[in-house]
Amino acid sequence: MSKKSHINLLVLPELFPEFEGDWKGVFIEDYLQSVKKLNPRTLYLRLTGKERGVKDENYRGQFQLRRFNLTDKKVSPLLKPFYYLKWFLKGVQLGETYTDTTIIHAHGAILNGTLAYLIGKKLNVPFVVTEHTGPYERILNSGVKRTISKFIFNKAAKVLVVSEHQKKEVLKLGIPEEKVKVSYNPVNTDLFQIAGEKEAKNLAFVSRLDEFKGGLRMVKAFHQINNNYPDYTLTIVGEGEEYEAIQQYVLTNNLSEKVLLKGTLTKLQIAEVLNQSCLFVFPSRHETFGLVVAEALSCGLPVVCTNQTAPKEFINDKNGILVEPDNVDEIAKAMDHIIKNKGAYNSMLIRQQIEERFGLSNFGEYLIGVYNEIMK
Repeated sequence: MSKKSHINLLVLPELFPEFEGDWKGVFIEDYLQSVKKLNPRTLYLRLTGKERGVKDENYRGQFQLRRFNLTDKKVSPLLKPFYYLKWFLKGVQLGETYTDTTIIHAHGAILNGTLAYLIGKKLNVPFVVTEHTGPYERILNSGVKRTISKFIFNKAAKVLVVSEHQKKEVLKLGIPEEKVKVSYNPVNTDLFQIAGEKEAKNLAFVSRLDEFKGGLRMVKAFHQINNNYPDYTLTIVGEGEEYEAIQQYVLTNNLSEKVLLKGTLTKLQIAEVLNQSCLFVFPSRHETFGLVVAEALSCGLPVVCTNQTAPKEFINDKNGILVEPDNVDEIAKAMDHIIKNKGAYNSMLIRQQIEERFGLSNFGEYLIGVYNEIMK
């Protein structure tokens, strides 16, 4: 078996933060932190960006990161195939420079998985793919995406998926089941810790404010129980398509002193919000994993969460309640139940499950084990 010191890891992320507080691909930081002992190198390539060309940086003073944007102009749909061809050619050219690489970890099959396959052929090294796409019907219902994904998954040494639910979807492509492993996602349990007030009277919602995530439904549910709990507040972190609708609902129903709209915050600020809360609510219709749910649990909070897709795989009667995401009455009833029975939820036990299953140290050892297995 290959020793850890012999693993020279090249990471190809699908998304990566562009600035402090950027949520885009922020979970990749957790992946990198989990295998920090390997000194991973990261090659992040985009078709378009603010600045064209290659930029090397020491990200947060911790990771070697090379960013590449093919162009700083908007590309018309007609020209995209030509531009993507140039993107792949440049990506392979940059990837070849990491001559000591022993394994490649790509996030997303279609672009970075294909790039990992091409670079891997040049360097004669294996690659692994983590798939995050959700809902996976976007892939299954597209002939081109389905064909590419199946090809790349069959060429990959291992396919990692972030939930049992996603594994069932990926297997519909017809790839061998033994090739697919459920890794879940890492959670930064060093950052998301129990450090808040025991008697906090705030409910929290953290997410992009896309309609399917359920921000407005959550506000309506809070409105239903508000009179029963006049000293409780609700904090909403995030921006998106529902922001104005939520803002208008708050104003119309005189909830301005009860509902706080924080906009986009950094991970550290989100941890602070969670540590000033007693309950996390997240009635999303679909999640491939549900990272914010796991982060809230890591802070010891019970959760009211969707009974759809992946989050239900780590929610039980000891740490929360599952609800129908479109049923506002059911969401309100669950919130009311947890507030009334706060003493029944042990914050230390809630956190322990997340730390053991998804904590950075344990997750990193799991990934290194996968790499070693591949490199036997």
